[in-house]
Parts: sequence; structure tokens; C-alpha cells
Amino acid sequence: MNIKQLEAFLLVAELRNFTRTAGQLGMSQPAVSFQIKALEEELGVTLLERNEKKVLLTEAGRLLYPEIKQMVRHYRKIRAMVNELQGLKSGHLMLGATGMPAECLLPIFIGGFREQYPGFRISMQVGNSAAVARWLQEREIDIGVLGAAMGGESIEYHPWLEDELIFIVPSWHPWAGNNISLEELTREPLIIREAGSGTRQALEAKLAEHNINVEHFPGLLELGSNQSVVQAVRAGLGTAAVSRRAARDALKTGKVARVNIPGLQIRCYLYLAWPRQVSNGPSTAIFKSFLMDRELCRRLLGEAD
Repeated sequence: MNIKQLEAFLLVAELRNFTRTAGQLGMSQPAVSFQIKALEEELGVTLLERNEKKVLLTEAGRLLYPEIKQMVRHYRKIRAMVNELQGLKSGHLMLGATGMPAECLLPIFIGGFREQYPGFRISMQVGNSAAVARWLQEREIDIGVLGAAMGGESIEYHPWLEDELIFIVPSWHPWAGNNISLEELTREPLIIREAGSGTRQALEAKLAEHNINVEHFPGLLELGSNQSVVQAVRAGLGTAAVSRRAARDALKTGKVARVNIPGLQIRCYLYLAWPRQVSNGPSTAIFKSFLMDRELCRRLLGEAD
């Protein structure tokens, strides 16, 4: 199925005439007939009934006509957007992101994007999920990347990348690399992100499933970024649940170690978000498409097969 087949079908359906369709498309009548026949063969249905006087839509043709019309409309919109972007020499996009994607992920994607649009400028504000949501509501940023869907009718959220929170301890800790129980976990001071953090929300929600809250721990240290949490763990100030991606380098170099708590797996998502019902410029739209390309994400992050 290709766009020429779809456009030929729509025009024949509207004009009820192959000759006039051929003239408008700049094709021969046999070429139009070939496009329609190829489309019918691919779909496995007859779309048009032909006789000497007129062309009629079959039941299948009437059913598929509005869907095909919508497909062609979307295709033309995409082509118009691409044509506009092909002439885009410069621009400015405002991003807002929480700590982990700002530190570990977005520089990779921004670099990949700027390879295609080298004259394009991207600015990024970094804060917790609540702050990113507020910036979106106040239209301070075009796109947000955050660790929790914070709500708000004016913001549209889309799950982007799956993440996992893992518990870490100093590499010299007796728990390092071992399994421990939930009861044992609550005997160690807890290092946690500040209120408004998506990481903290995910952790507290999972602990609540086991009737545990942060007050059950003998000590509590609140910090404002993932890397400060990792450094505090390395210094022996307690245990923490952090993004697997954020802790990757510290784990590889042996500065911290993972500790496993059977039955306490914490999976979560990073979200892409943008203001709802706001007409975005072509640069914002293409950068959203860039981030939402799953195969591209896997390739840039080194996760492709």
C-alpha cells in the first residue's frame, strides 16, 4: 500500500470517473486502474464497481473511504511539516527535565538531533517532577521529561522510557551484592529524594504496598539530585533507591553496590509531557517525534539488538 494508490482511490471515489481522475493526477487511465487494482489486491476486497456509465463504491469502499481519507490527510500534514523543517536553519527549543534524564539521557538525544539540525539551539531547565510540571503549566518550556505524571488537565503525558529503581549501599557494606529482607532494609538509614520527586513518589508507593513508610527507617536524609544521593551512599550515610541508569557508572566502577530485596521490584516510567491544546511550532513537533522514535531511542542508548 502506498500513497499513490490511496490518492487514486480517493479521487476516483469523489469524481466517479477514471478519465477525469487520470487527468487531475497527471497519469494515464491504465495507470490509475493499475493503482486501484493493486490496492484492492493488497486489501483483499473490491473497493469500486465499474460499468460503462459510472463508478460506484462497494460496501467495503464506503466503509474504508473515511479511513483512507484520514490517512492521506495525515500524510500530507507530515509532508508539509517535513518540507517546512527542511528549510529550518535555526531555532530555539526550551526543555525541562528531572535530574536523571537531564544528566544521563538528554545530552545523547540532543547531540543526535543537532547532527541533523546543527544550527538549532536547545536550552534546558533542570528540576524535580513537580517543578517540570509547573513550568509546563506556565508555558515556560516546550517539552518536559519527568519521572512522574503529576496530573493537571493542561498537560499531556506520554510514557517514554522504562526505568527501574534499585537499592544501593557502599561497596564495603555487608549487604553489597546480597539479598536482604524488607525488615533488614528498615534497619538502615534511608537517603531519599526531596518531596516532588518522581523517584520518591515511586519508592513511597511501593513501600506503602508493604505497609512501610519512610518514618520506619532509623534515619532519613533528603537530597535534591540523583548524583548527590549516590555520593551520600558512597560516603556511608545510608542506603537509597535510585534510578538504575543514574547509578550505572558508580556501579561499574565499584563505588557502590546493588542490594536485592526479593519482592520489592520498583519499575517506573519516564514521561514526555507538553502543554495540551497548544499549537506547537514545527521544531517542537519534530523533536517530539525524534524522542518518541523507539528504534532510534534504543540505538542511541546502545540497547539495540
